[in-house]
Amino acid sequence: MKAKIAMQCQVCKKAKATVRYTTVINNKKAEQYLCEACAEKTGMINPLAGIPEIFGHILAGILGETLVSAPPRSRKKRQREPRCPSCGMTFSQFEERGKVGCAQCYKVFSGEMKILLRRLHGSSRHKGRAPRKLISTTASVNLPRLRRELQEAILR
Repeated sequence: MKAKIAMQCQVCKKAKATVRYTTVINNKKAEQYLCEACAEKTGMINPLAGIPEIFGHILAGILGETLVSAPPRSRKKRQREPRCPSCGMTFSQFEERGKVGCAQCYKVFSGEMKILLRRLHGSSRHKGRAPRKLISTTASVNLPRLRRELQEAILR
């Protein structure tokens, strides 16, 4: 968990600690304060970062390597791919890291992300539950369908 801490990293003892890592073992709480570099080295910042790679290996074993691995992109394609004007991240870098560099990336890579979401989840639209605060938004999304159903009911 990230926190604003004005402490020194307990691992390297050089950089400013920006990550507070808390563990509870046998009802005993232990906290460790780390800089971002040391937290990344120990895997504390994103413990799920390797999961896409793990699933890739599992799918490769099940389906065969040729179905899972994409052909390497040519240099020309890499040069033409979109780049975020705010942080400089490319879509290839997003695919490798599994996270965007800034909020602007969502707008810049929206087309590629829709394709990626369709490939991973079968749809680029969320169809699950939503927080209560979003109910009004959900209603506006459903409004055209509800109007159409109302017109059909009136015509019957």
